[in-house]
Amino acid sequence: MSSFSKNGRPEYGLPSQEDRAAILAVLKDDRQAFAQIVRKYQRPIYAALRRLVRQHEDADDLVQECFVRAYQHLHEFDLARPFYPWLYRIAINLAISFMRKRKRHTAVASVDVFPSAERGPEAGSEFQEFYQALEEAIARLPAEQRALVLLRTYEGMSYQEMSETLGLELGTVMSRLARAREKLRSWMRPYCETRTEKTR
Repeated sequence: MSSFSKNGRPEYGLPSQEDRAAILAVLKDDRQAFAQIVRKYQRPIYAALRRLVRQHEDADDLVQECFVRAYQHLHEFDLARPFYPWLYRIAINLAISFMRKRKRHTAVASVDVFPSAERGPEAGSEFQEFYQALEEAIARLPAEQRALVLLRTYEGMSYQEMSETLGLELGTVMSRLARAREKLRSWMRPYCETRTEKTR
């Protein structure tokens, strides 16, 4: 049983026997086993980081750092739990630290934050403009709030899963997400009002 779903999102169920065997091998100094872990999880970790930090080079660097951290702390991992959420938490916290240091809270070049099915060529220009504006608004959020919005909106995580992933109290997750949504509503209001005027 894989510990992440087909769309790359973390699962919080039973641990994968394949992962458990690989981790035990790594703990016995089998580096090939760790290379196997990297191959399995590199793409979903990169995708999650790219949505947060938005630039390929930054996401690529953070992927490498994530696996270095995982290797260094693998002895702390609880083999009774699924591996990917643990690895995912390392990645997300690295991204948050990175965004804090770089103060990347302003809009930057747009990348696809939302599923490609919602951003396909069949979508109208106004629809595309809306999501462009929304992506830029999300990019303005503080690091922790941006992470929560993306984990909730794109990854489809529950409040409890976000709490576990980020190591935050449930109430903290809920209050920070509420503040982030209020900011987004405020920033997007002029855009939405303009669109409403155009349709009258």
